Amino acid sequence: MTFTVDRETVVEGEVVEVAWECQGAERVELTIDNGLRTSVLPLETAGTKRFRLNRSKGRTRLTLSATILDKTYSKTLRVRVKKMPVMKAETLDHNGKPLNALRHWWRQTVEKGRTLKAKEKLRMQQLPEKKQVAMKGMAIIGIVMLLSLAWPRLYTLGMMALMVYFAVVLMKR
Repeated sequence: MTFTVDRETVVEGEVVEVAWECQGAERVELTIDNGLRTSVLPLETAGTKRFRLNRSKGRTRLTLSATILDKTYSKTLRVRVKKMPVMKAETLDHNGKPLNALRHWWRQTVEKGRTLKAKEKLRMQQLPEKKQVAMKGMAIIGIVMLLSLAWPRLYTLGMMALMVYFAVVLMKR
């Protein structure tokens, strides 16, 4: 039984070619194990096949199994699969000018804030009304507590704001 692979090291997405010959075999199978998933392919007794190795946990095992007179023989080859190199791209503004690092960071932060705000708004809408009131009250209390650490006089102002908020909620009903 002969079994070869054209390359022992590839980058994710590259193609390898395997060749095999199993004279007198009744059944031939190729098992591909990339560490994430295992696939078994029935094969002819001799030939070549090309495979694209997309995902792997570093090593992909190719095992050729041949059954000859009710005995199974196998040979395993390993192909090292390297991660595709990360390409760094330059971020451009709407005029096509490169953003400096600070402006880029600020835009990412603002975008993350908008996404977080939208997700939180959706979560709040899914809560019952009483829980929405409780969550808003807890948020106000939290903000008041944080601000009162720096400016103790804001504690009274914050508690007044909380009372006004609860009064408005009660008046709506």
